[in-house]
Amino acid sequence: MNIQPFDQPNVEQAKIIARKMVNEYQSTGKLPELESSVEFKGVKVFGDVQANNFKDVMKQFLSGSKSGINYFAIHAYFKPEKKVWEALQSLRKKILKKYKVATTVGYGPRFLHSTGQLHKGDSGNGLFIQILNYMPKDAPVPDEAGEEKSSITFGILKTAQALGDRQALLDNHRKVLPIDVGKNVFESLSKLIV
Repeated sequence: MNIQPFDQPNVEQAKIIARKMVNEYQSTGKLPELESSVEFKGVKVFGDVQANNFKDVMKQFLSGSKSGINYFAIHAYFKPEKKVWEALQSLRKKILKKYKVATTVGYGPRFLHSTGQLHKGDSGNGLFIQILNYMPKDAPVPDEAGEEKSSITFGILKTAQALGDRQALLDNHRKVLPIDVGKNVFESLSKLIV
């Protein structure tokens, strides 16, 4: 078949961008900041959308999707919890039912190795929502194994990976809608109606 299963150039592309962002953070103390285009009750939406409520945000983002051609992926960058997983599945199913497009949910950054190449290297039919949140508990990442010195935290690393994946998707002409749900993930997810 002449297929190299470990050749994942688009997965590596996201990693390269994330590493650059971590290096920038280590130099400047800041990650790149996205500018929100819409904000409702503490939930921020980033991207090329203008709306008065979440229903219109989702409608605008998903408009033009075609059953049998497009698919929709939710990238959740936060701690997996049962009730949050159920809320993500509920959102996914509502989108499936209303727009008749295949839907997936994955926790970031771990989905990058299972579907990351597909998302950035396919025919460009995916629509992606990144759902981010504030990390109330954070832990340092040692700069070197076995050492205590740390210049970043897991929260910074997670955010850099999300921003890196977002940029790789955009660089590959994918439609991406980042949403920061703030501190209360479950309550905010319930606002993301379709």
